Amino acid sequence: QGINIIESTGIPMEALQKVGAAICTVPDGFELHKTLKRQVKAKQKMFETGEGVDWATAEALAIGSLLTEGHKARMTGQDVERGTFSHRHALVHDQKTGAKHTFVNHIEPGQEEFY
Repeated sequence: QGINIIESTGIPMEALQKVGAAICTVPDGFELHKTLKRQVKAKQKMFETGEGVDWATAEALAIGSLLTEGHKARMTGQDVERGTFSHRHALVHDQKTGAKHTFVNHIEPGQEEFY
């Protein structure tokens, strides 16, 4: 006998906006690569207009929402960090110092970590 329970898997718009703000925020003094600066600006526009959300941004929103709900998350592959596809850089490097920044690890205090 199967159980047919349908649960809502959506999250509130406020949660999406909070994650969206984090994935568009570069720390003060952090020297982001010029290509990635353009990507961050494009993401900001996506959130302002609600249009043109790309696959990588949807991934970041999903991962960020899981982190804020108390779930750990990880992703592997060359395009996650300094990789082939600049649209998906989850972890970025300061061009001058080499310092690292992971956007979705800065959504709210006490959240889980993306690694």
